[in-house]
Amino acid sequence: MNDKKIIRPQLLSAFCILTFIGSGIAFLGYFLASLFFEKTEVLIIKYSSWHSVESISPLFFTILMALHCISLVGAIRIWKFHRDGFFIYSTVQLFILFFPTLWIGWTAFSVTNAIFTAIFILGYLFHLKNLK
Repeated sequence: MNDKKIIRPQLLSAFCILTFIGSGIAFLGYFLASLFFEKTEVLIIKYSSWHSVESISPLFFTILMALHCISLVGAIRIWKFHRDGFFIYSTVQLFILFFPTLWIGWTAFSVTNAIFTAIFILGYLFHLKNLK
């Protein structure tokens, strides 16, 4: 039997842990936003430059919740050294990045989100050789 233990690089561990935290919080946040949509509408209008939330619905937040759940699945697969986790994670992150622009319009595009998405995808890509 092969009892050779694979050692996870520290940077890969850091990326995975940060993804677990980020996707977990996002999943919970979008779940609550879809569940309490009326209160979410009030908060969006109060704390953003939006004057109306007609372009979004509970379905918008539910879809983002599901995408973050799939992103979390991809990160768990990466944590377990499965190569398919990288492709799941990367694909879903690109959907998360562009979904608001498809639903709302280009004003919903987040450059900050794009930068973090690129950093994490490149970070995982750098460690792709460690995944089987």
